[in-house]
Amino acid sequence: MKKLLWWGIGAVLVILVLGLGGWWAWGKVQGPLQVKAGAVASISMQEDVYATGSVVPVSRQEVVALNPGRVAKVAVQVGDTVKVGQILVSLDTTLEDAQVAQAKANVEAAQTNVDAALPSLLAQSKAALKQAQEALKVAQVQQGLQIYKASLAGTVLEVNAQEGSTSPVQQPLVIVANLAQMKVEAQLNEVDAGKVKLGQKVTVTSKVLGTTSVQGTIAEIAPEAVSQLSAQGNVSPTVRVTIRLDQVPAGLKPGFTVSIQIIAATKAGVLAVPLEALFQEGSKNYVYQIKEGRLLKTEVKVGIGNDTHQEITSGLKAGDLVVLNPSNELEPGLRVTPETESGGT
Repeated sequence: MKKLLWWGIGAVLVILVLGLGGWWAWGKVQGPLQVKAGAVASISMQEDVYATGSVVPVSRQEVVALNPGRVAKVAVQVGDTVKVGQILVSLDTTLEDAQVAQAKANVEAAQTNVDAALPSLLAQSKAALKQAQEALKVAQVQQGLQIYKASLAGTVLEVNAQEGSTSPVQQPLVIVANLAQMKVEAQLNEVDAGKVKLGQKVTVTSKVLGTTSVQGTIAEIAPEAVSQLSAQGNVSPTVRVTIRLDQVPAGLKPGFTVSIQIIAATKAGVLAVPLEALFQEGSKNYVYQIKEGRLLKTEVKVGIGNDTHQEITSGLKAGDLVVLNPSNELEPGLRVTPETESGGT
């Protein structure tokens, strides 16, 4: 019985020795893990903010009827060019014309009374004349309010009034805009909105323009955010940004959708790593730094970024090697061999 026990113990020891030897031999053959790596470098960086926006005229007039009435005359049609003061739409003034005629008659009668008034009644007659004259002015103003004129020079974009019909209540009678001066309005999320400033340069592109781009400048940033429903159904705050275009190319029309690229920041000689080197844990940013053939998990502080690189403000120095696209299998202290993007080790 004892002999069998010793034989069993011996067999277990042999298995352990063989296993450890195999593991050691496999480790010698396997060697350090090969990882793709990139170097921290000093480069010039430009951080851009991208968004989509809509083209709108800088100057726009929406003619709205102050009081409902019958449309007597529509003097313009869509596409017409108009001047300041040009009549656009006239509503029926039959009632207002009668009120003006009556007011004029009242003024004439009051003037006659003043001319014939006795000295004791002269002051009273003059007061009545003044009151009649004021009433005439009011009647003439009401008459003029039925005639709608262009307050700016531009192009007629929309006509909703129809002669003989009652003036529309929910829609403007006519819309006029100056198409020689255009702007772009875009909604930025709260992160991007915090990066932009008045006066920053913007590049505007559109499918309509093909390879041509238009330059512009941020002219206005809304003082408050509004809630917007995203395509994914999430509600998030956005800030309206207005971009004044340097010029308006042919074919760019109000209502068109355009893409905008805002130059948010430019820096020269900044330390940066490829974006794929970074990973996050909570709110902190990390990289796996390669030190003496082993991985060192390093927390870093970041600055501006673009499509390919992220500025590093602390945690690394120029020339440090960092792992690119680190997998979840990596851990601090692991032996590695760096393979740089150029293919060397």
